[in-house]
Amino acid sequence: MKRLILIYLILIILTVVSAYFSGIGMDLAWIPAGIVMTLAVFKFILVVMEYMELRRAHGIWKFSVILLAVVTALIVGVFGGVQI
Repeated sequence: MKRLILIYLILIILTVVSAYFSGIGMDLAWIPAGIVMTLAVFKFILVVMEYMELRRAHGIWKFSVILLAVVTALIVGVFGGVQI
């Protein structure tokens, strides 16, 4: 139970840090966007591993979920600013 509360507090802290970095205006806009996307992937992995209990699953499932999260973040990061 204490582990879940610790994970919950970490998720709250990461959310506050993400909100802070999303409001920063910089000349290079990709820096705060990259930080926010990295934190989002980390939060996703924490939620999946702890609350969905993937940490007890087979290694291939862990690998595939982490790979999916990283690839999705890269695609959103690269093509997220493209306007048609």
